[in-house]
Amino acid sequence: MEVSVNKSSAVSFLNNNLSRKRMMHLMVLFALASALFLAMMHGCWADDLLKPGDQTVKDTFGKDSSIMTWLLIGEVVTGIVAYVATKNIKILFGVIVLSVFINIAFAIIG
Repeated sequence: MEVSVNKSSAVSFLNNNLSRKRMMHLMVLFALASALFLAMMHGCWADDLLKPGDQTVKDTFGKDSSIMTWLLIGEVVTGIVAYVATKNIKILFGVIVLSVFINIAFAIIG
């Protein structure tokens, strides 16, 4: 039994996959991207321009808002119509799950 070694299949990271020139190019791009991120870091200390609108959003989409009431009424009506049309009990459970999800989402928003 003979064992043959094929030296052409040896894996070399810099020779086969990436040449040295390409590797240096990627390193320069990484350095430039890092410098850009560091230069743009001053934006994380900026003032929040949407802060005055927080109360408006809470009044419109908050827990006790009119949109929440109409959304729940619409869910119940849609669930009843879908159940009557399909006679599938899973539809009613889906409406319950959707109502719970929307209540949690509105609690997070408000």
